[in-house]
Amino acid sequence: MSEEPPVYTLDEKEYNAPYYSIRTDYETEFLNTQTPIVIDNGSHQCRAGWATEKNPALIFDNIVSRYKDRKANLNMISVGMDVYADPAGRSNARSPFDGNVVCDFDRMETVLDYIFTTLGINTSSIDHPLVMTEPVCVPPYSRKQMDELLFECYGVPSVLFGIDSLFGFYANGGLRDDDSSGVVISAGHTATHVIPTLHGKGLLERTKRISYGGTQATDYMLKLMQLKYPTFPTKMTNSQAQELMHNHVLIADDYQSALKKIGNRDTFDEVDRIIQFPYTAPVIEEKTEEELARQAAKKEENARRLREAAAKSRLEKLVQREQEYEAFTELKNAKATSTKKDWMARLKETGFKDEADLDDTIKQVDTAIQRARNKELGIDENEEKEPPITTLVDIPDEHLTEAERKEKRKQKLMKANYDARQRAKKAKEEAKAAEEEQARLEEEKRLQYPEKWIEEVKEKRQGVVDRIKRRKRLAMELSDRRSRASQLRMRSIANLASDTPSPKQKRRRKEEEDTFGADDEDWMIYREISREDESDEEEEDLSSLNHYESLLLQYDPDFLPEHSYEASASPTNTLMHMLARGKWPPYDPADMGQMHQLHVNVERVRVGEVLFQPNIVGLDQAGLTETMHDIVRTFNADERKQVVKTVFVTGGFSTLPGFSSRISSSLQQLLPVGTLYSVKRAKNPLLDAWRGAAMIAQNAAYHQQYAVTKQEYEEYGGEYIKAHGLGNVFQ
Repeated sequence: MSEEPPVYTLDEKEYNAPYYSIRTDYETEFLNTQTPIVIDNGSHQCRAGWATEKNPALIFDNIVSRYKDRKANLNMISVGMDVYADPAGRSNARSPFDGNVVCDFDRMETVLDYIFTTLGINTSSIDHPLVMTEPVCVPPYSRKQMDELLFECYGVPSVLFGIDSLFGFYANGGLRDDDSSGVVISAGHTATHVIPTLHGKGLLERTKRISYGGTQATDYMLKLMQLKYPTFPTKMTNSQAQELMHNHVLIADDYQSALKKIGNRDTFDEVDRIIQFPYTAPVIEEKTEEELARQAAKKEENARRLREAAAKSRLEKLVQREQEYEAFTELKNAKATSTKKDWMARLKETGFKDEADLDDTIKQVDTAIQRARNKELGIDENEEKEPPITTLVDIPDEHLTEAERKEKRKQKLMKANYDARQRAKKAKEEAKAAEEEQARLEEEKRLQYPEKWIEEVKEKRQGVVDRIKRRKRLAMELSDRRSRASQLRMRSIANLASDTPSPKQKRRRKEEEDTFGADDEDWMIYREISREDESDEEEEDLSSLNHYESLLLQYDPDFLPEHSYEASASPTNTLMHMLARGKWPPYDPADMGQMHQLHVNVERVRVGEVLFQPNIVGLDQAGLTETMHDIVRTFNADERKQVVKTVFVTGGFSTLPGFSSRISSSLQQLLPVGTLYSVKRAKNPLLDAWRGAAMIAQNAAYHQQYAVTKQEYEEYGGEYIKAHGLGNVFQ
């Protein structure tokens, strides 16, 4: 038996992030210092802090909740991780983003209030330069609204916007000079971007976007689990699906090979993950030995009473039949002492039609009494009776009376039945002898040529299995009204039912076609006339199959019970059952723990594969590999070598295992032989964007050259932006 697989627990996501209290070091360290504030405004998480610090001071989910506390009768507003502290807050949580673009600026203002307040800024305006990240190709209207909020509401002196993934590339050594080039793959929360860079700046006109990221992967995982377990006793939440996606999904180097590995029972356990949902185990009262003994004694007493009641009932029926036999016999004997008219009247009054009906009834009651007595005495009723009396069979009818001729016909019938039984008995004995002889020959052959004999038995067994499968397949086709077999059969029935059968030659287009079978009533007629019981051939095949498999189980060490036809055809041995319930331990529907378990196997590779094959979820876009190829081939030969020299991977979705390896293998297939390239993953895909923005913020010359001041905002408007290598361009 294989080693017991590990079981992973899955609880409702708990947010135990530290509570961010208001900092008290603002006046002593940052007041009047013009220290820049860096905000990585992500659609999933927001990271904010002072540019001079190594890590962001705040990391929280970018959501806002407005709800009413019924106990305190107060309108509440919570931001970030504080949202999850109250059930009402969780249900009313909303993000300022629509996709990866800020659209709800009321909530965005609440988020900024939370950031500045927690940083300890207690002045009337924010007198610090601001560096903020934004998505690729942000709409001008969204930037205009953001500028208006920052300059007019908070009074910031200047703002520098930049693309988060390019900031991350900068933090990892990229885009530092004009010779820096590469391809940036940003697999984020709502989308995946492929940004080529050349001569120290991003080429946004050649950038491509794939509408698949962490959000879509979480939704797809949730739908797959709901489809796989439609009757799961616990409702899976989005946060639980997100945890499954982050902790168990991987990117396969070869998707088809991964699917074959999952479909193979020998390697299935290497991929399968058992996820245990929380549940309350039922309380089972353990009974003592005395209670079990009393329960067993009570059960035995009930069984004894049932046996006594059954014996009493049989005895009462036997006594009743004996009384009936005596009464009917007395009525039969009364014929000799009564007149015929009186006796016939008495016979009619008792309920018999005539004397023959009385004789048949007496015989049936006598047979029932004898059978009941034999059962009580343990006598076998199958023993052959004595030959019937045939004294009148050979006498011609003209020498017999009417009553004797009737008796002669009865004797002939009894003799024919007796002879038929004797012939059947003899044929049975001959068949038994032939079977014994065949078994003896088979045994000799098995002892002389064991390997050849086993192969022959396997071939015979396979032939029987093929016939059974072919018969089942035909039955399934006939049950489908749209199958070819059903249509051909219905056409034959239509031709037989028609007064003028259609000719054999092909109908011409202008002639009227036969429409029998187009109506549901015709189909019901067909279903009625096609009902057949299990055929004798199928019973013989099943009997032969059991015989061959018993021989193989006895003499072939390689043939195991799980190889039998019944085991292979069992629903518990199908691939679908293995994917849903695993291979080990065997699924027990009565086990409460197993009822609350999920098996994540094919979903582990399918959810991540969508990024490379979006058609899996019906997304009409090219995959990541094709997108990279489309971008790279737009450059000339020299530029292409510079661009593919460094492929930088960042974003939260890129943390999935195997992501960088899959990118590397895909590039190897796309690029010409000998092309130099390297796949570089961000040191910290979640924090590098903030750290890169902090490095830019501390570069006074860069910040002064490309930041938009308040005076420039008032002069040129909110849509104005200074184009630089790490940001969007002015449109």
